[in-house]
Amino acid sequence: MITGLKRLIAACSLLTGIALGSCDDNLTAVGTSIQPPDDRISVHTDTFMMMASTIKLDSIFAKTTQCMLGEMYDPLYGTIKSDFLCQFYCREDFQFAEAPHEGKIDSVELFIMYSNDAYGRVSAYGDTLLPMEASVYPVTGVLNRSFYTKDNLEIYADMNNLLAKTMYTPYDMSITDSVRALIDSYGYYVYTPNIRIKLPAQLGQKIYDETVNNPSTFASPDRFNAFFPGLYVTNTFGSGNLIFTQGERIILRISYSVLRKDAQGQDSLAYRNEEIRSTQDVIQANRFKNDNLDHLLVENPTHTYIKAPAGVCTKLVIPTTEISKTMNIQNRFINGFTLNLKYLPADEWDFAYSPPSHLLILPEDSVQSFFENGMVENYQTSYVSFLHDANESSSSSPSATYYGYNPSTRTYSFGNISNLLKAHIKNSPEKDLSVLVLPVNRSYNTSSSYSNTVYYTDGISHTLFPSGLKIRKEAEFMKIAVISSEYENKEQ
Repeated sequence: MITGLKRLIAACSLLTGIALGSCDDNLTAVGTSIQPPDDRISVHTDTFMMMASTIKLDSIFAKTTQCMLGEMYDPLYGTIKSDFLCQFYCREDFQFAEAPHEGKIDSVELFIMYSNDAYGRVSAYGDTLLPMEASVYPVTGVLNRSFYTKDNLEIYADMNNLLAKTMYTPYDMSITDSVRALIDSYGYYVYTPNIRIKLPAQLGQKIYDETVNNPSTFASPDRFNAFFPGLYVTNTFGSGNLIFTQGERIILRISYSVLRKDAQGQDSLAYRNEEIRSTQDVIQANRFKNDNLDHLLVENPTHTYIKAPAGVCTKLVIPTTEISKTMNIQNRFINGFTLNLKYLPADEWDFAYSPPSHLLILPEDSVQSFFENGMVENYQTSYVSFLHDANESSSSSPSATYYGYNPSTRTYSFGNISNLLKAHIKNSPEKDLSVLVLPVNRSYNTSSSYSNTVYYTDGISHTLFPSGLKIRKEAEFMKIAVISSEYENKEQ
């Protein structure tokens, strides 16, 4: 019996590689057999139909330092408005470097900085010449650390106390091309696009006075955030673009004068400033408001939708109850189920949404725990898409690429997801498997051995960049093939 079991394990391992390596688009059920001297293994391919639909996903977990501000309208995906709330990190035992002249703060400014890319373009989406207005309100409430993007940030702010507002365009035409093109000795752009908002000087005065009168407020970041809970920044005019920034690039600058002696020994004023930033050590919360999405939820015979950030996603129902019954799962081993999703071309109007960089599939009931626990794909119950080129066998491994789809064939590939089927059939044999297809960002790292470099995932998060996709659901694209093997040896 032990000898037979060893033969079974070896044969199944061999068959899995053979079957998956040679599987093509012929989905007709077939039977294949290998006949060792005293064993018999039969390999089968059975076909089934998935079902696909569009469902609402209007709130996503976004514990991130990324922030987005603005509003955009898309003819298909409707209007999205984004704003954010941020705390500021103040180092322990913070003090002003010098005492302000006469103890007075001159000015306070909020800088929301966003990068140039490698081509000198601003980190924004849409028409960057359209005027927008940003308004700033003080945070007064205790912040909820749930980090879900549907949370109403206004409940944490004093909306009757407008601190400041300013008009801006993401692409600042007052900056000359020569200044915009300046690069320092490290290869970075000298000019950084930014929204500059002048806040009341009293805000900085309050912080300085606290350093003098109650230095214990600065004993820890938590105590400082209890004293100064942060700022809420929202779009109050304009539509057509969104800017992207990181929390550490949101800076509160407190400027003041100090009394110095000049070269002649005369008193003179010099100018200094203190900066505190919104870092990953404190809370940044994003909110996305999506409008005009109901038409995407209407049953469509040809495709489903995926839209980011938040909005809608695609749900797949895999008929595991039928698979289990047809294959007599007690006697067969599931060896292979390769999942590929095809998508339709992007729309052609200005600033039409592009496909997200990666898609993630996982059971519908696992979404919350997956993102809240900072998980990555495990090839058991969760799979991230990878670039698959039939002419390059190295690309068939999810670790071989950092790009999540093939634009030439308009395909997202997930590889062999049979482990997911087996786990579901074992744990929930009485119901079909429902998985969600979600747009995600995949951060990666590399490891090298000799001349071989492997890319591996070190983080997965919901996509915040505007993205859109139409997943094809006609019958030919919903047909799936499940490969199984059956051990027929009667040895006892």
